[in-house]
Amino acid sequence: MAQGTGSGAVKWAVIVSRIVGFLVYVAAFFLPAVREVATGTDTPEVLQGSRCAWIMLINSFSHELWNLKDFLAILSGWINPLIVLYLIFLIFPKFRWPRRIVAGLIALFILGTWVFFYTYPLVPLVGHYLWITGILLILAGELRRPEAGI
Repeated sequence: MAQGTGSGAVKWAVIVSRIVGFLVYVAAFFLPAVREVATGTDTPEVLQGSRCAWIMLINSFSHELWNLKDFLAILSGWINPLIVLYLIFLIFPKFRWPRRIVAGLIALFILGTWVFFYTYPLVPLVGHYLWITGILLILAGELRRPEAGI
C-alpha cells in the first residue's frame, strides 16, 4: 500500500468522525442531560441539554456565582461557544495551533464539569454523555500526526 493511501484514509476517518460527532453533539441538546438527586417525595427536575447550556452561559455573567463550585459549572457553559470557535478554526488551516489550544481548553472544561457533578447534587443523563461523546469525536482529529492534514 502506498504511503499516500494511508494518509487519505486517515483524512477520511477524521472527516467522518467530526461529522458524526457534530450530529451526536447537536442531538444531545434535545435529550435529558441532567437531573437533580431525588430527595424525599419530590420528583427531581430533569433538564434538557439546551436548557443546561443556556442556564450556564447566562449565569456566567452573574458575579455572585463565581465561587469555586459554581465556577466549574460556568466553565461547562463555555464549552459550546468554544466548540463553535473550534469549528470556525477548522475552516482555516493556518489556525491549527489556536485550534489545538481551544481543543485543550474544551478538554479541561469537560473535566471541570465532571468535578462539578461530583460536588453538586446533579446526575448526568444520556444527553450529557452523548454531548461529551460528540465533542470527543469532533476533537479526535487533533490526536493524529500533523502530516495527515485537516
